[in-house]
Amino acid sequence: MHAAFDRDERHGITMQFLAKMMRLVGVSQIHTGTAVGKLVGTRAEATLLADVLREKHTNAVDHMALDQDWGSIRSAFPPVSSGGLHPPGLVPDVLDIYGTELVLLVSGGIHGHPKGTRAGAEATMQAIEAWKDGETLDEKAKKAPALSEALEKWGGYYKPK
Repeated sequence: MHAAFDRDERHGITMQFLAKMMRLVGVSQIHTGTAVGKLVGTRAEATLLADVLREKHTNAVDHMALDQDWGSIRSAFPPVSSGGLHPPGLVPDVLDIYGTELVLLVSGGIHGHPKGTRAGAEATMQAIEAWKDGETLDEKAKKAPALSEALEKWGGYYKPK
């Protein structure tokens, strides 16, 4: 729901500010968005948000962030990632951005699979396996029917900004 607060530039509130406030109050995890799918934001912004929440010290980033030392303040689990995610194209890109320490919400991409929810879950896991093994989704789909069907349904590959 952070888009309700931070999309309108006239509000003066950024997701980075919200993430810092959430870390200060001690949340354990926060949905920071993705740089892919239907949510707004670039790969650099998504990575910075993850760093702000995960790291003990974050370095300044030109026009985006100041140096920050969190001292003894606990980290939060940042990437609760969703927003139009589906196995072909988007799941590997989210993993490229955040790594494997994330909560990956692929609800529409799982439940919208042509063969149903179980096949959607299989396709998502097959996309994760392909990413881990360094395979392209097309290579993996040759031996993974659920992923092949997901690729047929969702077609093109969307890339992070």
